[in-house]
Amino acid sequence: MMSIGNRPRRLAFAIVLLSVGFAYEAPASPPGAEGNASFPQVDDSWSPDARYVLKNVNTENPRAPHAIFLTDMKSGVRARLYAYARRADVLWSPSSDALAINDWDANNESECELFPMLPDLRHLDLREEFLKSHRPDREKKLAADHTDYDHNYAHVVRWLDAKTVLFVVQGHNSDGRRKFLLEYTYRIGDSFRLIRRVIQ
Repeated sequence: MMSIGNRPRRLAFAIVLLSVGFAYEAPASPPGAEGNASFPQVDDSWSPDARYVLKNVNTENPRAPHAIFLTDMKSGVRARLYAYARRADVLWSPSSDALAINDWDANNESECELFPMLPDLRHLDLREEFLKSHRPDREKKLAADHTDYDHNYAHVVRWLDAKTVLFVVQGHNSDGRRKFLLEYTYRIGDSFRLIRRVIQ
């Protein structure tokens, strides 16, 4: 039979054991960079829920010397997601099942690829989606004009929610005197909604 005098000591010991157990159960942070990242400046990027990890790998292809591989930590499956030449910014959806990649393939151009249903590797070229959309022709003409605006960029700025991005197409000529900025929200599977239009 336990004496009353031993109860506080045993209770304290049990509390210590419980606290050690809870500390042991806590999930460890995944190694490497978490969330949005710029490749090849960093080597990897984890999704917010740590299910997926992106890894930058150098290749021997002179036209696309870098590749991004996606590993599904749940299934263990690893696949090549995307290849790029110069720099790629990856932006994770808060829900971790979608990804935007801004491909800065030249100093005068960028494109944006959207992967809406990871681990499915199908993707959308957002500039192409925009050019096929029901937006007015005057806006689409700007987005396709690489002559008057020889610096022409399409990119995602950030995710607004699990399925919606802030998407920008902007351009300028070499001396910077002619400029335009088109800013939209785009919801996966829906339409482009204009937020701001500036033409100078």
